[in-house]
Amino acid sequence: MILCLESSILGGYLSNEVPGLVTGQLHLAGLGKPVRVELVGNFMRDIAGCRVDFHNPLPNGDLDDVAWLSPTQVGFTGVMTASNRVSKLPRRRRAGDTVLPDPAGLKNLLFFEWFNEQSQRILIQSWHLHLRVSAPRWQLSAEEDALQFRQARARRKHFLLASSNANDGTSPALHAPGMADPFEPKAPGGDPFADFGALESRSALASSDDKLPPDPTKRAMALAQELRRFERLLSQTHEVRNRPAVVQLLSTVADLAAHLVHVLRQFSAADKSGWHYLVIDLEQSLPLFSAALNATDRLVQQSTPGTDKTWLGHVQASLLNIELRMRELLGLLR
Repeated sequence: MILCLESSILGGYLSNEVPGLVTGQLHLAGLGKPVRVELVGNFMRDIAGCRVDFHNPLPNGDLDDVAWLSPTQVGFTGVMTASNRVSKLPRRRRAGDTVLPDPAGLKNLLFFEWFNEQSQRILIQSWHLHLRVSAPRWQLSAEEDALQFRQARARRKHFLLASSNANDGTSPALHAPGMADPFEPKAPGGDPFADFGALESRSALASSDDKLPPDPTKRAMALAQELRRFERLLSQTHEVRNRPAVVQLLSTVADLAAHLVHVLRQFSAADKSGWHYLVIDLEQSLPLFSAALNATDRLVQQSTPGTDKTWLGHVQASLLNIELRMRELLGLLR
């Protein structure tokens, strides 16, 4: 289950002043007591080591989401940053969530994500919260930040796959901080309290292979493989045939996936004259894949007994992977 709290937040704080631990309190509309937060993990590099206090000038309580929330949030961090750059604001879950107009151009969003013991993904993503960020007590290196981002992405994928199989042997390790973290980096960073200059020196000593720019051709092939996987998933079930709107959306996305696979197989990193057309294809396709992911999320949340949740979980994970790989490839081609 995904719970979005940005409209219900009255105020609170989250602190990452202790490395590897995020603690804090959230005051939510509709709750008489603050929600206590204790998570394993760190903020991203922009606010790592800081305490972030926030206040919502225009709260609009969502009692449906708040009712599902445990008063003590224990789990693992996902992506937690105060500088999430987006061109479009998150889709409102219902009309009238805010009276503030959407700002033009790129937006800088506060984005807090974590996964708790109740198998829930908690999101706070907003541009209008009033923030106060303390000076950092310690700092992440660029290498550690990249490791942490990959770790957060793996947790998100694992959440989508495990949400429909909460009783299997892999889910508890994700949600119980007392157990081993299956996504802990194999090459953890050093002392986070080390001198900032020492961190930069360590990054400078990284191998030359790590400094090589990502290969657009490999990224294109990885995206093509994920699109093919998505096509195969849609051919394996009749799960959504009783929902015409969802069927039409997924059918459109499947046709688009087939087209993109053909385009990506012809992609050549050496022929930069063709990059522009691929960028246009990806930019036009991304909103449809995002809409398909949102529709699949709703199917999971509204599932009835007998629903093939395993298949829906695989579709969710595939669509999320496609969206992430599209954004990554677009970043390389632009």
